[in-house]
Amino acid sequence: MSADQAWNAIISQLEGKHIELPTVHKTKRTPVWFTANTDGNQIFINQAVDNKPSSSLSMERKLNYHTFQKVYPFYLKREKGEPVSYQVTAITVNQVYYFSLIKHFARV
Repeated sequence: MSADQAWNAIISQLEGKHIELPTVHKTKRTPVWFTANTDGNQIFINQAVDNKPSSSLSMERKLNYHTFQKVYPFYLKREKGEPVSYQVTAITVNQVYYFSLIKHFARV
């Protein structure tokens, strides 16, 4: 699946909804929950309301396709067991949200 296809799959499944998702870790860390929704162009990330523990965000995060294109190849490498945290952290501090959205909606 290309980055474009994955992004469109995520956007289409979030449209008109506020969905709570857990982060996905490769270690045994406890996932934190967050809420995701979209305006059809960007994805908005906020604290979870119904699930705990919630992500401790002080303000809404906005995820965009431009950054998604850079993060997506690192997600694929991560799924193959390659360490990518340093490289992807240089791109965005929101990688946990991108990774979770890909895992739950893109079905890579």
